[in-house]
Amino acid sequence: MKKIYSIALVALTMGFVFVSCDNEKEEPIKSYTLSVSLEKSDSVYLGTDTANISGYYFRDDFSVDPFVLTHSFGKWGFGEGFTISSCADNTTPGYTNLSAVTRKGVKSNAYFIANTGGAAYGGLLAEISFKDGKAYNAKECYVTNSTYAYLVIKNHDDGMGSHGIKQWTQSDSFTLTITGYNDRTKTGTVDFKLADGMKIVDNWEHVDLSTLGKVTRITFVLSSTDNGDWGMNTPSYFCLDQLTVTE
Repeated sequence: MKKIYSIALVALTMGFVFVSCDNEKEEPIKSYTLSVSLEKSDSVYLGTDTANISGYYFRDDFSVDPFVLTHSFGKWGFGEGFTISSCADNTTPGYTNLSAVTRKGVKSNAYFIANTGGAAYGGLLAEISFKDGKAYNAKECYVTNSTYAYLVIKNHDDGMGSHGIKQWTQSDSFTLTITGYNDRTKTGTVDFKLADGMKIVDNWEHVDLSTLGKVTRITFVLSSTDNGDWGMNTPSYFCLDQLTVTE
């Protein structure tokens, strides 16, 4: 696991809220937000550790203190889990373009891409935990579609002739399920629809995570009403930014 300092200018936000009770000052509440910027546009972070093989990829998790994100990569690029991107192409269909449909992050040029598909086949889970296994109170995050998934849903276009992908209808949906865990105990789940019929998310949307409570890790899984013999036809990618937790 490595900290992202070299190619990424880390913008880790700490907010302090002072509260009082019966005229006695309490300790300030520390808030941590997962946020990054990349020095170069149209860049994607890839690990370098080729010793740790995980399925078809090399696993090389990275951290932006206090967050730890799962990450893997191959010779062809990003694999499973999360990566950081500043790519801004929201028009090119296909698996070679995983850009956020928004073209940028909530507050900077960069954002996080997640591939949740590996877990269904014994691969790497898209998961965020915390340094030293510490527990934090989940608060909120922002999510949006990747260009890849967005164009498959909206235009029935995966860049390869849409083989096996059905035409999206008003009865279809594409859902992100966010689950919190405190050690091995599930604390709760939050579902957010990245597509609900022809209402397809194309901007950063706020998701309240407070019902997850105190967590040591958070997992992210996508599901779709478009499935085939080999699983989900909708690309298993989404984009995340500004995940916030408190002590």
